[in-house]
Amino acid sequence: MKTFAVAVLVACFVSSFGKDEAVNPLEEKPIDGESDVQPDDIKLKIAEALKSEDGVRLSVNSIAAERAFLYPDDTKPLPEHIDTCPTRLRYITSLVYVGPNQKEQCYVVSPERQRVTYALCGGTGCYGNPHCKSQCVRSGLTRLQFWVWCPNCGFKLIARWYPQCCSCYTRFPCLTYGGGDLVKV
Repeated sequence: MKTFAVAVLVACFVSSFGKDEAVNPLEEKPIDGESDVQPDDIKLKIAEALKSEDGVRLSVNSIAAERAFLYPDDTKPLPEHIDTCPTRLRYITSLVYVGPNQKEQCYVVSPERQRVTYALCGGTGCYGNPHCKSQCVRSGLTRLQFWVWCPNCGFKLIARWYPQCCSCYTRFPCLTYGGGDLVKV
C-alpha cells in the first residue's frame, strides 16, 4: 500500500511540471461577461420564468441577502486612508455559458441583487513617486456563485472568478532622491 501511495505522489509531482506560468499583472485577461444594460424583453422573460421556479427565486433572495450582509453599500474608507487605486465596480449582466454539447448566451438573474460585479481599474502613477512607473490593476479575485437564465436551457447556478479590487503595481524598482543621488528602494 505504501508503494502505491508513493507512486501516486510521484506521478502527481511529475505531471505538475510546466503547468505553472508566470503572471504579468499588466496583461489582464478580459472579463468573462458583458456589462451592458439588460434589455427589457430579457428582464420580462426572466421574471416570467421565475414565476414557475420557486426554488430559484428563493435561492436568488438568499444570495442577495447574504451579499447585502457581507458587503454593505455604505462602507467608506477611513479618513486617514488614501486610496491611490479607487475601485469602480461594474455589474455582469450577461455571459456565454459553455456546457456539455452547448454554448449559449445567458443572462444574469437580477445582477444588482446578486451583486455579480467586477472591478474596473485605471490610472498610472498610483505609487506617488515620480521616479517610479506604476499602474492600477485588478486584484482580489473572488469566486461568485450566481443564477443565470439561458433562453434554451433555462436556469443554471454557476460560479465564476471575478476581480473585486484594484491594486497599485510597480513595474520597475522605484528610485528615490537621497542626498543628491537617485537610490533604488
